[in-house]
Amino acid sequence: MSDIKQLLKEAKQELTNRDYEETIEISEKVLKLDPDNYFAHIFLGKALSSLPASNNVSSNRNLERATNHYVSAAKLVPDNLLAWKGLFLLFRTTEVVPDILSYDEYFDLCGQYADALLKQEQSQVELINDIKLLKKTHPDCQKAFYQHLKPGSLMAETIGRHLSTPQDALLNLIKILSNIETTEIGKTLSQNRLKLKASDPDYQIKLNSFSWEIIKNSEIDQLYNQLVNILADDQKRSEIENQWLEYRIKVLKSMPLDVKKDFFTKVKEMVEDMVLVNHQSLLAWQKYFEWTDYEDLDNMDAPLIIKYFKKFPKDPLAMILYSWLSSKLSKYDIKSLESANKPPEGHKKTEKETDIKDVDETNEDEVKDRVEDEVKDRVEDEVKDQDEEAKEDEEEDLDDIEIGLLEEEVVTVLTENIVKCKNNILAHRILCQYYLLTKEYEAALPYIKNGISLIAYNIKDLGVHLPLTKREFSLDLATVYTYVDAPKDHNAALKLYDNILSGDFSNIQAKMGKGIIFIERKNWKDAMTLLTQVHEQSPNNLEVLSELSWSKAHMGYMDEALAGLDTVIKGIKGMDLRSIDFRALNLWRQAKVYIMKHASINDAKQENVKCAFKLLIQSIKILDTFAPGFSTLGDIYCHYYKDHLRAFKCYFKAFDLDAGDYTAAKYITETYASKPNWQAASSIASRLIKGEKAKAELRSNNWPFRVVGIAHLEKQEESDSIEWFQSALRVDPNDVESWVGLGQAYHACGRIEASIKVFDKAIQLRPSHTFAQYFKAISLCDVGEYLESLDILEKVCQEAATEESFQIGLVEVLMRCSLDLYSQGFLLKSVSIAKDTIERIKIIISELKCENQQVWIYLSQVLRLFIWIESKVDTLPVESLVSIFENSQFSGSEEIDSVDNIKIDTLLDSTTDDNVSIACKFLILASKYSVSDQKFTDIAGTVRASYWYNIGISELTAFITLKEPQYRDAAIFAFKKSIQLQSNTSETWIGLGIATMDINFRVSQHCFIKATALEPKATNTWFNLAMLGLKKKDTEFAQQVLNKLQSLAPQDSSPWLGMALILEEQGDIIGSSKLFAHSFILSNGRSKAAQFMYAKNVLENHINNGDDERDIETVEKLTTASIALEQFFKKSPDSQFALQCALLTLERLHHYENANELANRLIGILEKKFEKTQDERELFNFAIIKGQFARIHLGLGNFELSIENADLSQGIISESSDEKSMKTKISNHICLGLSYFFLNDFDQTLNQFQELLSISKDSKHLVVLIAKVLYDVGESDTKEIALQELTEYIATSGADLLVTLTIAAMSILDDKREDLSIILEELKALPLSKQIIDKHKDAPYLIEEITKRLYRNDTGKQVWQRSAYFFPNNLKVWERLDKNIQRRIASNGQNKVTAEEMSKLYCESKNLRSIQRGMFLCPWNVTAVKALNECF
Repeated sequence: MSDIKQLLKEAKQELTNRDYEETIEISEKVLKLDPDNYFAHIFLGKALSSLPASNNVSSNRNLERATNHYVSAAKLVPDNLLAWKGLFLLFRTTEVVPDILSYDEYFDLCGQYADALLKQEQSQVELINDIKLLKKTHPDCQKAFYQHLKPGSLMAETIGRHLSTPQDALLNLIKILSNIETTEIGKTLSQNRLKLKASDPDYQIKLNSFSWEIIKNSEIDQLYNQLVNILADDQKRSEIENQWLEYRIKVLKSMPLDVKKDFFTKVKEMVEDMVLVNHQSLLAWQKYFEWTDYEDLDNMDAPLIIKYFKKFPKDPLAMILYSWLSSKLSKYDIKSLESANKPPEGHKKTEKETDIKDVDETNEDEVKDRVEDEVKDRVEDEVKDQDEEAKEDEEEDLDDIEIGLLEEEVVTVLTENIVKCKNNILAHRILCQYYLLTKEYEAALPYIKNGISLIAYNIKDLGVHLPLTKREFSLDLATVYTYVDAPKDHNAALKLYDNILSGDFSNIQAKMGKGIIFIERKNWKDAMTLLTQVHEQSPNNLEVLSELSWSKAHMGYMDEALAGLDTVIKGIKGMDLRSIDFRALNLWRQAKVYIMKHASINDAKQENVKCAFKLLIQSIKILDTFAPGFSTLGDIYCHYYKDHLRAFKCYFKAFDLDAGDYTAAKYITETYASKPNWQAASSIASRLIKGEKAKAELRSNNWPFRVVGIAHLEKQEESDSIEWFQSALRVDPNDVESWVGLGQAYHACGRIEASIKVFDKAIQLRPSHTFAQYFKAISLCDVGEYLESLDILEKVCQEAATEESFQIGLVEVLMRCSLDLYSQGFLLKSVSIAKDTIERIKIIISELKCENQQVWIYLSQVLRLFIWIESKVDTLPVESLVSIFENSQFSGSEEIDSVDNIKIDTLLDSTTDDNVSIACKFLILASKYSVSDQKFTDIAGTVRASYWYNIGISELTAFITLKEPQYRDAAIFAFKKSIQLQSNTSETWIGLGIATMDINFRVSQHCFIKATALEPKATNTWFNLAMLGLKKKDTEFAQQVLNKLQSLAPQDSSPWLGMALILEEQGDIIGSSKLFAHSFILSNGRSKAAQFMYAKNVLENHINNGDDERDIETVEKLTTASIALEQFFKKSPDSQFALQCALLTLERLHHYENANELANRLIGILEKKFEKTQDERELFNFAIIKGQFARIHLGLGNFELSIENADLSQGIISESSDEKSMKTKISNHICLGLSYFFLNDFDQTLNQFQELLSISKDSKHLVVLIAKVLYDVGESDTKEIALQELTEYIATSGADLLVTLTIAAMSILDDKREDLSIILEELKALPLSKQIIDKHKDAPYLIEEITKRLYRNDTGKQVWQRSAYFFPNNLKVWERLDKNIQRRIASNGQNKVTAEEMSKLYCESKNLRSIQRGMFLCPWNVTAVKALNECF
């Protein structure tokens, strides 16, 4: 022992001398002798902490050893402060904490040091300051710091009050641990989430297991428990308890299933305790109600709900619960509940209770404000309806309204707040119960499914055990399956009931549900059997007895059913809405049983019906919103009392209350449709379709869809009607009426082909359906199938001869067919059909007495057709038209009659009118008669405007046709009237512009400009404006307008025709000719103006132009002009100028027979005009035509008639000396000379030729003609004279190709060799310009012939070779050289060849294929036929 003391003295001395190494060595020797030596540990701690760092040992190692020795010394003698002071001096001067010593170890030592200081009654200030400094400089020590300040720890008990309150310490520790826990859970989940499949059913459970690994060792729950127990502030404790509950629910979700159940019990007990003490935690209240497994929603703790609602009036769950209490469908009396919940007056409360009351009153005020806002309008309405004298009752009613909610507001609150309670089971259960009680099964379905999912989620996540709620949702789902989409889901409903019964065999609701399914299936026997068993099991259940009695009634046990229902009615005691509804239902069932009983016994006195009637009245008095009562009452009025007005009212009331009442809806719809009021019928049908209760009926009855479709057709909303008709056909594909309606909709939407197919389907289903055939015919007409359409309509009209619509439809198709034929150029056929149309109209007006406006419009169209085709106006059925107008009532149109004076009486009295004039007057009358069946002033303004427009068009047509000014004035008057009534119609402005074109240029221009503003793309407006400009010689303006028109309608012939007229006016003959031809081609030769202008232009280009008759191109153009004029004459047969053009054309084409007919017609027209006017100009024109007629007779070989006409013409114009007269005189002399020549009167022939030469010696054609005639006489002297005339012409006028060729031909015929040599040289020396003129190569031919006669060889072939060099594409040249090349050139289209010539060329190849081509080109070619025969 003395050695130890000595060593300690030495160590102390060395320590004083700061020889730390020696101190360490001595102290270690002491510890070897005495391991628990207090001072040795202190000396070692001091020395080691003071020892500087060396190469072998680090300073941290020394500090660690020093710390351990200080701690060891403190543990050996805790009450000795020396070691503690050295240790904490070390802590203060070095970074031992936290580098060597952890925070937990440090704070443990702090607690022990504080305890030693306390025992020694020493100051703790320095220690406290050290702790605070450490906390400040080392923020990461917070967790350990607060861990050691938990109540019960040594540090907390000694110096905790100086550092923090226990409440703050626990609260801060909870926050720190919660943050750490949340961070670790998030990190773990992010690491493992991707390792799991989201589709895995246990995905969430597996994720929770990762969280549980972190949470299971957590002390947060215990800390919350400690904190709650020590909190004195109620509000603070309430907040902490709410946080604790949230944490516990979080822990509950992460727990494994095996431990979740026990912990859920703890959490649930905590929630119940919190609610018991009226806790401020909203979550606790929500979970309390959600986790309470109510057997019946009518047995909830209503006062507690009121309390909950007043505490949290804005909470969605509270509002839903309160609305359920307020609903008339629940068993609660909200008024009594509210009254019982009010505190008694004068009750004294403590200060704390007063504060709570203030809060409750504030909440109550919020509730009232909320309720008052929702029912404000209804309160005002109720107050207004009260009697002013009952002021006290009014105030009481107002108070009643303020308590609870109205039923409409209940629905609003439920539907609005369920969105905010998506995860609350009880909220879904309440809403589902409400929907089921109101029989809105389809609306309940999604909430039932959500509720079942929420239960499964709560069981899996929280371990919630709600067997009763789960059973109720299963029953609700089965109930919905019973009624929604029945009977599709009946099997699913039965399985649900069986599952419930497997766990609870005595469940009355499940058994009753199965019975109701049997009732819905009309399986009354099984229903009665099952419900009998249920009734025996529960004899006091009135619902079971009611359903059983209803089943017995349908099985024929009427008396038993009535007795059972009477028992049910007597057993109903409650006065809530459900009880009242149940009483009304059973009274209705009794009434139905009486009606069934009446039907089974056929009671003539209708006693049972009277009983049923009384019961129904009673049920309606009990519950005026019971729809089946009104519906059945309607049945009685309709079928038994025959009072259809009251039946309609009852049905309407029933349907107003229940949009799913199929019987009421059908009766109301049929009533509206019979009026017809399709819009009202559609509204009823639409409501029936939208309602879910009638879906079972709508699976087999499609009339509601058809009614809605028809209503859309009536509103001209055809595209919307299509889907309704399609829906109707999905229900019943054999419904003909729906097919017809669908076809009409397709037709109106422009889908004509589809409509035809649909009508075919309807006809296939019912061939006798006349309307389907009628509509098909109309559709066929729209696609241009007029013949098939007419065949169908003829049959339909025969089957239903008195149906006006069919007859009018036939007239329409006939009219459209005739117009279509007219547009295609089939004018005569068009007129024929127009006549049939008039006869049909006669039947409609005379026999059917129908004066539909459309009929008069159709009559106007066909009459206009006769005016357009004047050649057939004599076939106009005047007698039928007279009959039509005489059988029509016409009040007269004095305004227009005073202008045109057209009436049926004046028309019949007139004897001077021609056929065209009569047709025009009938056209005007047809326009006037179009509104003769009603008072004109009562018609809508737009209709009157169209009436005046139709009259204006008819008057304008008459003016254009007859050129009589009174019709123009009448047209202007009518158009102005139409514009006054409706000024936004471009057609009226166009008509007025045309009518005023000859009167006032500015007015006409204004009208056309107005029309273009209203309808900028209307081509006829621009064309008329251009013609107006051209009429005023403003070609530049007209050209600009036509350019605009060409951009709008380049395929239209009108702008091209206008451009041609402009170019003609400007003198561009070539350009105008091309455009006239282009316009004629674009119109397909059907435009009247294009026909006439093209023919005129062709004649201007080819008359007096020296064209050879052998030119195919000229003949082609003249032939086309002839055809154009032929079509023109069908429309305007008496056009004088057109007839003259046609005579010229036919004369050039040598069609003398046709020309003769036209000449006779033209002469007759001129004679009539001359007789009527006695105008010398008409006589002059007559003479000109007579001269032309003489040429036609000359062509026909009628020489004497030719002489007669020529003499007559010559006599009339003998004194005239103008150019036209001189041409006619020359023509007359030629006709006379040639006629006398062919009549062998040579003297007269010579006289006429001498006269001819005296008039004109400059015409080479006249000289050649005379020479040919003289040469043809055959006398040598006449031949000499002929040659002499030709040579004289050459001497005076110079060399001419025609004259030279004529001399050559005469010389060849006379075989004058001395002259032939000279002529040959002249022909060979012809310049190239003359050879170009010689298109038919007459010169090479004559050279060849002369060569043969002079040299007797084929050297003349060289001239053809030379011509081939200059003219390689000339067929005549290659005809002499090579037939194959000639055929190839002809077939390549390089030359115009007639079909017969081409056919001959093909036949000459002696090839079968070529011969067949020749036959195809020209079947009348005899040569081709012979060649083809030779091939076989």
